[in-house]
Amino acid sequence: MPETTFIPKATVTTVVQVKKMEATPKPTEAQAAKPKNRNMILIGIVIIVLIVVGVGAFELLNTGGGGPKGTQITMFDNGCSPANPPVCGFKDANGSNSTNITSGNGVYWTNNGKLPHTATSCDSTNAATYSYTCPQSNGSLQSFDLSAPTQGSSTNSVTLTAKGTYYYFCRVHPFMHGAVVVQ
Repeated sequence: MPETTFIPKATVTTVVQVKKMEATPKPTEAQAAKPKNRNMILIGIVIIVLIVVGVGAFELLNTGGGGPKGTQITMFDNGCSPANPPVCGFKDANGSNSTNITSGNGVYWTNNGKLPHTATSCDSTNAATYSYTCPQSNGSLQSFDLSAPTQGSSTNSVTLTAKGTYYYFCRVHPFMHGAVVVQ
């Protein structure tokens, strides 16, 4: 009998790769960048807001606040009555009831008295309504009607640009008169 030779077969090893399944898919690069961009936008907005607030605070502290600007006229009273008008009225820093300013500048009134007061112009609108109180009409010059109701309060500023004399009075005390001369 012939001799039989056995040739051993090569062992075949099968490699199986097992991938672990993830619960959520990995974001793509574009998706991964979004949170970073959103954070950068948010940081940018916060920086801009801080700059705006900082500039506003600087302006507020360095300009004396957002209060009135221009030449101050004082409203005063001490027993204000038509029989004794010198104890109430309007006066500027020089003690005059006629204040001179340059065209384009502002003026405002501060109430240093105990009673409420107004600064109401004697223009064509107010002169018709309050004709008995205006010493003279301002004609078509700018109209204003500002009040300072309590002691220590100030009116808003009014900027006068047209040259001329702006006569005004107090609606509460119509015998109180003043003038602003714009040059």
